[in-house]
Amino acid sequence: MSGLEAIWWRERPGPLGALAGAPLLLAEAPFRAAAALRGALYDRGVLPAVRAGAPVVSIGNLAVGGAGKTPAALAVAARLAGRGRRVAILSRGYGAARADARVASDGAGALLPAAEAGDEPALLARRLPGVAVLCGPRRAELARTAVEALGADALVLDDGFQHRALARDLDVVVLDASNPFGNGHLLPRGPNREPRTALRRAGLVWLSHADRAAPERLEALRRLARDATGRAPVESRHAPTALLDGALREAGSLEALRGRRVAALSGLARPAGFLRTLEALGAEVALARAFPDHHRFTGGELEAVLRDADAAGCAWVVTTEKDAVRLDAALAAAAADRLRVVRVDAELLRGADVLEAALDAALAAAPQPRPAPRAPVS
Repeated sequence: MSGLEAIWWRERPGPLGALAGAPLLLAEAPFRAAAALRGALYDRGVLPAVRAGAPVVSIGNLAVGGAGKTPAALAVAARLAGRGRRVAILSRGYGAARADARVASDGAGALLPAAEAGDEPALLARRLPGVAVLCGPRRAELARTAVEALGADALVLDDGFQHRALARDLDVVVLDASNPFGNGHLLPRGPNREPRTALRRAGLVWLSHADRAAPERLEALRRLARDATGRAPVESRHAPTALLDGALREAGSLEALRGRRVAALSGLARPAGFLRTLEALGAEVALARAFPDHHRFTGGELEAVLRDADAAGCAWVVTTEKDAVRLDAALAAAAADRLRVVRVDAELLRGADVLEAALDAALAAAPQPRPAPRAPVS
């Protein structure tokens, strides 16, 4: 985590933290004004929101990075597919080398590596083989392609709360219950893209990492969610569900990590959560290498981490599934036995019925799924 991010996520920064963040105060004011103006233009219809021709469920958040949107998007897309819908996920594709519109998966299989699709689209395509994944900056264009070319009849808009150019039928806002707003400020003084009053636009609040939140904070967030949306929130924890090797093949039980000396490799917005996960699994984290969020690892970087892990007496280098799709594929496969990948899913603790009801309402006016098969799109 950089020095700036440390200021962002420290809820009580103290005198030194406040002093360090003071120069950003002047920059926060115009950002806040611009965000408010943009929101008002959408609220009044001056800036139009395009209808997609299929129901849209947006998964987003208020802060930048690390809230747990990807597990939430996986869970929502799987639930929609379970209803018989032909689902397409629309993603910005952060971390990709390309910025044009592209199909990461047509629902029949992944078509692009993470370097071209972005890490989150690549992961979503791998985890949801029956779901199409499209990526690019213009989500309305992606929606049109998904509906007209791929026959999608339900769309999941990844990281879409601020992307108001595409109309949606349900706005799900994910908050990290353990630290939802950081220092409370907007960019660049804090991590938030909008103030918490923007939650009034949401249809559902999803509290990730609810197992890590103090009881009094969790109750306060429940009240905030109900006041903003009229619904109780969904609450989840990040549950490790599988252990893979460097080639992303099953590699035995998660119990294999217990008592093992390991090196942790990550490129996440908030890597501390990954370290806590490893420790909860009983691993001894002897070495931690944290890179910036969405970092594309080079072969040299992976080789260096493997060397350092060997020197520290580590059995494995352990990383997240989201990071694993960004590793050099050939080198990761060659070092498959020295790498371990922890898969994490959102385990719902409360609010499963609330989520199902919200999805039912979003789909209520949608046509029934059509049985026509889709042709692969390149």
